[in-house]
Amino acid sequence: MRSWNESNAREIDGLVPFESAEVIAELRRSRPGPFSKPAFFQMGKPAPEDWNAQWIAADSDISSPLFRKEFSVEKTIARATATICGLGYYELYLNGEKVGDHVLDPGTTFYHNDTAKELDSRVLYVTYDVTDRLKQGPNAVGAILGHGWYSAEDDVPPSPSHREPYSDRPRLILQLDIEYADGSVHHVGTDATFKTSAGPITYNDYSHGETYDARLEKPGWTSPEYDDSGWAAAELAESPSGTLRAQMLPPIRVVETIQPVRLMNPKPGVFVYDMGKNFSGWCRLRARGPAGTKVVLRHAAKTRDGGHLDNRSNTHPRHIARQTDTYLLKGDGEEIWEPRFTLHGFRYVEVTGFPGEPKLENLEGRFVRSSVASAGTFYCNNDLINRIHDNIRRTFACCFQSMPQDAMDRSERVAWLGDPGMIAEDAIYNFDTAAFWSKWLNDIRDNQLPSGQVPYVSPIHWRGDHSPYSAMPVWQSSYPLFVWYVHQYYDDARILAEHYEGMKKLIGYFGTLAEGHVITAGLGDHMEPQADGTSSGAPRHTPAALTSTAYYYFDTLILARAAKVLGKDEDARRYFELAANIKEAFNREFLDPQTSDYATGSQTSNAVALHLGLVPEQQIDAVVKNLVDDIVNEHNGHLSTGIVGINALEQSLPLYGRADVMYGIATKTTFPSWGHQVSLGATTLWEPWDYNPDRQMSLNMKMLGSSEKFFFHDLAGIGAASPGFREITIKPQPVGDLREVRASFNSVRGLIRTEWHRDERSFVLDTSIPVNSTAQVHLPKLGWSKVSVSGGAEDVWRDGKLVDRLQGIKSGAEDDSFVSLELGSGNYHFVLRNED
Repeated sequence: MRSWNESNAREIDGLVPFESAEVIAELRRSRPGPFSKPAFFQMGKPAPEDWNAQWIAADSDISSPLFRKEFSVEKTIARATATICGLGYYELYLNGEKVGDHVLDPGTTFYHNDTAKELDSRVLYVTYDVTDRLKQGPNAVGAILGHGWYSAEDDVPPSPSHREPYSDRPRLILQLDIEYADGSVHHVGTDATFKTSAGPITYNDYSHGETYDARLEKPGWTSPEYDDSGWAAAELAESPSGTLRAQMLPPIRVVETIQPVRLMNPKPGVFVYDMGKNFSGWCRLRARGPAGTKVVLRHAAKTRDGGHLDNRSNTHPRHIARQTDTYLLKGDGEEIWEPRFTLHGFRYVEVTGFPGEPKLENLEGRFVRSSVASAGTFYCNNDLINRIHDNIRRTFACCFQSMPQDAMDRSERVAWLGDPGMIAEDAIYNFDTAAFWSKWLNDIRDNQLPSGQVPYVSPIHWRGDHSPYSAMPVWQSSYPLFVWYVHQYYDDARILAEHYEGMKKLIGYFGTLAEGHVITAGLGDHMEPQADGTSSGAPRHTPAALTSTAYYYFDTLILARAAKVLGKDEDARRYFELAANIKEAFNREFLDPQTSDYATGSQTSNAVALHLGLVPEQQIDAVVKNLVDDIVNEHNGHLSTGIVGINALEQSLPLYGRADVMYGIATKTTFPSWGHQVSLGATTLWEPWDYNPDRQMSLNMKMLGSSEKFFFHDLAGIGAASPGFREITIKPQPVGDLREVRASFNSVRGLIRTEWHRDERSFVLDTSIPVNSTAQVHLPKLGWSKVSVSGGAEDVWRDGKLVDRLQGIKSGAEDDSFVSLELGSGNYHFVLRNED
């Protein structure tokens, strides 16, 4: 059974071939030799006695300090490792070369314990194998620090406009452990003997941008025998109080280099590059010119008025992100530069101050995100669906920034709860995110109050006068939802055990909000489309009490199921009983037994009740009919839902046999729809359904991305019938104009693949089932009353029965809609034919 940390270990620590930093820590504990224990140092793994290093810092006036130390290697090296935590971000160098390919490292967390609120926190470190980077004789180690989420420039406003800094300056801890062939060990750790200096980065902010003066570079400073006599001694610094832990998720990397597709010149001296698509990252500049020439790069998602940069989505009044990088040339031939400690969400780049007239090759985009591996592929014969899929997948990729980051193009880049819970399965179908979500779940648990309440932003980078704690049950439900989905998709029962008590405390907190098992507080169905063509942040169609109570029920059901998996039988009984009581109260409060409508009869009201299993069995058909009638008759085939209702539509319509209605929603090109955004030029998802630049909404936000589960689970037919796809359901739904679908999903047990196409007389399915899995394959009869199924040259199903057991086929059945075959692992080719 492959669990998340095993499947992702090879991606975690960069140059370490397989071992995680925790494994290296264990190796440390077995080594001979003395270890010192810094008096003020709080550690996790490795333990304090395993370190011979102290936190250091530079003067608080230095934006991005450099640190260095020279040391000598006198013997033959058997193995050497470097363990580092640089806050907010670092780059590590040995003997003149950067170590590893991580950027924006380490992943952001809540760095400080909050004793007043009894919160825990972690600080992440990374370990590299640097054996091949050292040499006998003189060596040098160096590091550059940036603010990241930890500290800030003076012009960065407090939360919630931007963030609340944790410290007044960046700081560093670094330890080199050099094991010699003779068994002795040499430690080089940060202390007051390290030297520090200001460098060429004179300003760095995660949202606003970076300024780099190449004239201030210090050639050779990361190499031995550099003259650092003019550098200051590093200051010993107080450690962050969070426990140091190994970074156990794929690091952020530059994952793609993007070439611009055109270059515009809207007015003299102003050049605008079009990268062809919206993405997260920065640009790499190539230029030649006199020393001191200032080249300014401004980033935005749109242009207007003949090619001028339109940065209105960057400049939301509360969440301004200048997204501006500045490079000052040193005047020494061709100069190639890209920033280190900032991140932008953009498609277009305005360049001013360029020496001469730039060409396309003078700028290229660098796509930056957590390097989670791709897990799924999807293609169909409908080009619009393919465009929507590409836009959603790119948006998800952008948001993976060691936490599920929010709006890429403004400073509101915190990790909101809420919308991640609604698009959890959609993201999992596209990317291998088990370790990513496990890290974020730890962030949420760290920020849980003793009352059981979790914040709506985690890590809690909004603090101070803006506390991210409020009664928002659907948003806070992201915690149990992700625990459950990681268990379901990755067969990871440990995630249930690790977060069981946290979920239990959250349900207890929800209980304090409920009156008669009904919770009235909450944000509700955020971003509902309105009749005037806008989208509303607060729900107007569906009462917040309905969605809050519905998720109180579902979270309680998750807790009961987790208790059952973990063998906590008494808890399971108690929480199943509580869930039943909440369900009864929900129906008493919101269901009209005469009309079979919930609350206002909105799409969200009925779809949420269906999706979460709250509708009494005898009224399911009537509620489904009401939902479909509202979509088809009242809204001309369009949805009228915000982020909660979209997820519910995706889940409930196909479940109750109306995938055709969901397909109709997915293929609309008028407001409100994904296709409408595509028709207006979107290459990522927008924050609202509508586009009004004067509202300064984000043009790269993940929360409307719920359609992916419909594409993978229903159109392609790939579903899990048990945790980790031990048992698989293959049940494609050929609806609308679909004639061909190809999809794959790399599950924890191996690759699952479906390819189908149909014509007037047949339905052809190719599927792959991984080893140690079984599958129920449902071949749609497409309305034909008499069918046969062949598995190559021979028929396997005819006249309603199995006629030939090809290798791997265990049994079969037929009803009005499907021929169903039970299969073992293997590759299969089936042709269902109309025999009428």
